[in-house]
Amino acid sequence: MAGTGPAPKLPGERRRYNQPTRGEWVDLELPDEPVLPPYNREEMTIPERMWNAYRLCGPATQYGEEDVQAILDLARGWAEMTFADRDRRLDKLGLTPKGKRDLRWRTPNEVKTIKKQAAKANVAKLHAVGKK
Repeated sequence: MAGTGPAPKLPGERRRYNQPTRGEWVDLELPDEPVLPPYNREEMTIPERMWNAYRLCGPATQYGEEDVQAILDLARGWAEMTFADRDRRLDKLGLTPKGKRDLRWRTPNEVKTIKKQAAKANVAKLHAVGKK
């Protein structure tokens, strides 16, 4: 008796529960020189300590000119933005842990941890064998 289950759904009605991957992970490195310009008190309303941290972080090595302009806009409008808008923009620029995961970026500390775990996994366990 063939076909005892429900009929297959049309392609437009099907659900996919496992999300497709979006490519390989990128291991970030700290920049040799800051990618972002120095803090400007007259222009920026973002806290200076945050700006200086972002200038020297791993995601900055991935920024193109358009990304630099986006983060400058964020820095200029920081005081007028809602918390949700700030978080959304920081996520899109990879400046939060969630943003880095979404963009598939790994920080230098994550890379070290992964290498340590891989080294532990490759250690062969020796068993002493003797006569009974």
